[in-house]
Amino acid sequence: MEMCTNTDSENGSVILIKQGAEARVFESVFVGKRSIIKERFSKKYRHPSLDSKLTLKRLNAEARCMTKARRLGVSTPVLYALDAVLHTLTFEYVEGPSVKDIFLEFGLSGVIQERLDDIATQIGDAIGKLHDGGLVHGDLTTSNMLIRNGTNQLVSCYILVN
Repeated sequence: MEMCTNTDSENGSVILIKQGAEARVFESVFVGKRSIIKERFSKKYRHPSLDSKLTLKRLNAEARCMTKARRLGVSTPVLYALDAVLHTLTFEYVEGPSVKDIFLEFGLSGVIQERLDDIATQIGDAIGKLHDGGLVHGDLTTSNMLIRNGTNQLVSCYILVN
């Protein structure tokens, strides 16, 4: 089962933002709040019953890890909902650029050393908290980290277990 994609998040429909090998990410509205929906989609090369079990297992593991990471003090988007039928997680929408985009901007206009040091320290602190709590970030890239607008606070968006 797959989500349909419309073009207007104001009316509760979804807008595709990104697609990766494992999931699609949409912008939407959940209970009147701007949100992100991550849909884990079916892999056609897997047997349907195995695919369903693996997809649900990974969906649940990601939800548990995001929740545990927040309890450990790592800033993550708030998990609003898990839909086991559609294989979706609905999260708080975090307004702000990715760390990757900030670093690319440093390449174009020059490094702001104080900001670079602050971001690097926050990344190290977040990884340390995850590891101390028994979690490993399975996709540790600057694309999966945002800096929340107005706060300069690092938000780790995708916590995966390896």
